[in-house]
Amino acid sequence: MTAEIASNKLTRAILRIVEPPVFKYRRFTLALLTILTLFFVFQASQLKPNAGWLKMVPKEHPYMQTFMEYYRDFGGANTVLIALHNKKGDIYQPEFMETLRQVEEDVFNVEGVDRARVTSIFSPSILYVEVVEGGLSGENVIPSDYAPTPEMMERIRINVGKASVIGRLVSEDQESALVQFELLEHDPSSGTTADLEEQSKPMSERLSNAWKNGARPGELPPEGGPSFGQRIKAVSGILMANQPGEGEASLDYVKIGEKLEEIRKKYESENTSIHIVGFAKVVHDMTSESYKVAGFFVIALFVMGALLWIYLGSLPLALIVVSTSFVSCIWEMGLLNLVGYGLDPFAMLVPFLIMAVSVSHGVQYVSSWANEISTRNATSHQASLATFRALAIPGLVALLTNVVGFLTIYLINIQIIREMAVNAALGMVGVIMVNKVLLPTVLSFIKLPNLAQFRIATEKRERIGDSIFRKMTVFCRRKPAIITITISLLLGLYGASQYHNVQIGDTTEGVPELKPDSRFNQDAAEVARHFTMGVDHLKVIAESFDNGCVDYGVMSELDRFSWYMKNQPGVRDVLSLPELAKIANSGLSEGRLDAEVLPRAPQSLAQTTALVPPTSGFLNDTCSALALFIFTTDHKAKTIEELTAAVKAYAKDTQHDHRVKFRLASGNIGVMAATNEEVKRNELPVIGYVYVVIVIFLWLSFRTLSGVLCVIIPLSVVTALGYAVMVWMGIGQKVATLPVLAFACGIGVDYGIYSYSVIAAGLRKGMTLEDAYYQKMRSTGKATLFTGVGLASGVALWLFSGLQFQRDMGVLLLFGFTANMIGAIVLLPALAHFLGKEELKYAGHDLTLGADDALAEPDGKKG
Repeated sequence: MTAEIASNKLTRAILRIVEPPVFKYRRFTLALLTILTLFFVFQASQLKPNAGWLKMVPKEHPYMQTFMEYYRDFGGANTVLIALHNKKGDIYQPEFMETLRQVEEDVFNVEGVDRARVTSIFSPSILYVEVVEGGLSGENVIPSDYAPTPEMMERIRINVGKASVIGRLVSEDQESALVQFELLEHDPSSGTTADLEEQSKPMSERLSNAWKNGARPGELPPEGGPSFGQRIKAVSGILMANQPGEGEASLDYVKIGEKLEEIRKKYESENTSIHIVGFAKVVHDMTSESYKVAGFFVIALFVMGALLWIYLGSLPLALIVVSTSFVSCIWEMGLLNLVGYGLDPFAMLVPFLIMAVSVSHGVQYVSSWANEISTRNATSHQASLATFRALAIPGLVALLTNVVGFLTIYLINIQIIREMAVNAALGMVGVIMVNKVLLPTVLSFIKLPNLAQFRIATEKRERIGDSIFRKMTVFCRRKPAIITITISLLLGLYGASQYHNVQIGDTTEGVPELKPDSRFNQDAAEVARHFTMGVDHLKVIAESFDNGCVDYGVMSELDRFSWYMKNQPGVRDVLSLPELAKIANSGLSEGRLDAEVLPRAPQSLAQTTALVPPTSGFLNDTCSALALFIFTTDHKAKTIEELTAAVKAYAKDTQHDHRVKFRLASGNIGVMAATNEEVKRNELPVIGYVYVVIVIFLWLSFRTLSGVLCVIIPLSVVTALGYAVMVWMGIGQKVATLPVLAFACGIGVDYGIYSYSVIAAGLRKGMTLEDAYYQKMRSTGKATLFTGVGLASGVALWLFSGLQFQRDMGVLLLFGFTANMIGAIVLLPALAHFLGKEELKYAGHDLTLGADDALAEPDGKKG
């Protein structure tokens, strides 16, 4: 029996508008959609990876404002470390030192590296100062007359001991050495950096220029004049950028990661191991693993196709559903490229999501189409038309709910989340066009080879499970319904109680995007084991006034703050200008230990701080801002939260000299702190907005409170339990996982709308709730059950991914798909026992399409 939904005048009016293009002019429609699909195939082929660490941070957050304001003075957070370890002894071996020197030279020439911030013991800025008879003496740690000789090695050993580099650039056991560097924020050769003068122009003028030139600010106009697609891409690039006028100015991190791997392969040997950590390497490793994810996608399609073949009993029908799902993904990626986006590794979830939604709707449609043919002797055209009239409105409502719900997470001011929102919304546009227009059109042309045999086989399959479905009607009775609702609400309350135990941010050591045993995380552990100066560091900016570094009050305040932070849990070491000034003062005082203090006289302070240039990253040119480096043991959410709280507590309760203003934050820990706070601030509001959108569309769909509550309550229980799953599995709430629960709601809405629509239609026709539920299980319920199991099987492949964040996403989606399926099958009918009586008010006004209408041809002739 075809699933029917209550209709009204508005529904009929909509159907009168949309039916002709799909059925009356179906050949033209099919040709047009085929051309569009080929166009999107071309667009999708042009899609490129587009990762950037600035896309993952909230640029409007106060921490990031501090970061951007002082970036030129103190550097950024995009640090890369290359650690060279000598397996045969200490670093003072000619062969090892030559390797270290060559690695630094190769790094210096990598495109995208900030060459002013490449540091190793070979850097000219790394020197030592010592007290000698007659005054001070010093030189570069690596002398200017360096040559790889045994005598020079001994001299370097002595120099390293005199300089303050052990633990920072040379390991404590002196068997490893470090090359540290930072990457630029934009590709200097790409021509995509936004022009500041252009940014100052009004938005209308920038949009006009983009449309005219077919290029965003800083880009060269295309030769021969811009095409329509280039104009659209230029305009959308300005409208959708995180900051006005900002184009795609990020570096090619994949290419940089490849260069770093080339350096590793070139210099790693049986005597020397090389360990590389940094965001660029993370992106490279993630991208390499993403090719395997594409394989998971293909496997999921084949698995889904096989299951569909079993379920539908027809290989051609199974291939149609799989093909339309694949076409939906092509539309998604083609539209994504058309509006100027690339595919970020974190957005790999979206094609799977689009495939899941498309399969869900495709199964419902094809299953109902097959029922029409087998039970009512309809032709392919008549069956497609009847199914379209029955499922077009609820399906379209479900998809529009998904579109608006996905766009809701665009409110989070983190560019990668906004890209995922736009990506998912564009994918839903593809699903609407493919599943609600292309699929009905294709099915209207299908000629089954043995129609009689197909009908017999379909009728047999339809009877499969009937006895089980009849027993499942027990959920519609009062006592089982009370038990089901009670258990569900208790589970929901338990899940909600676990919300405060969900960690905001990372919950593990190492980079959570990759597995704990990945090469990157092994490298990160090796660097952390040998060096106090690692990638994880928090920079606090101390603002005062010009020449503040020669004011004793300012310097002593920073010194107290440095000591305070050094004694906080999770801190490995702290570096600051006062610490260097004290060492310099001791040196200027013939090395006396009692002179390792801050001098009070401005002239003496000026003498000690003059030895630390602005290029060191500890102070700016006017000495009005000083940076304090706090190196942490890890970047777990708890560590970050405690450190930022400690900085705020010091400024509030402990600070003496209030001429100094401590501002958070820079460094990668500062960026993570800003991101975590933004995620925490937006998480509940965004979920709330998603539910508001769902409630509105459910009301528009059913116009009854019972319809809204019977769908929204199971959805809410699953969302609440999702938090408990995150706690059980140790999954933190972060940029990668934040959209998942919202996306999972999309599948839940599909299940709920399709399920309740059949029950409501049955009740309005005078059926008992048990009979209506039984019919629902034989039609959309069976499809829902199959779809949930099939999609869960496909997502289960993610658990074998080399990307930890994808495993986390897979766990949450696996739970979301399965739990929402169970909710639609078990909890929804229990709720309908108490709430469904509202549908009986419309029993005498049932406006569902009748059998004659359902089999009518578009021109009004009977089939």
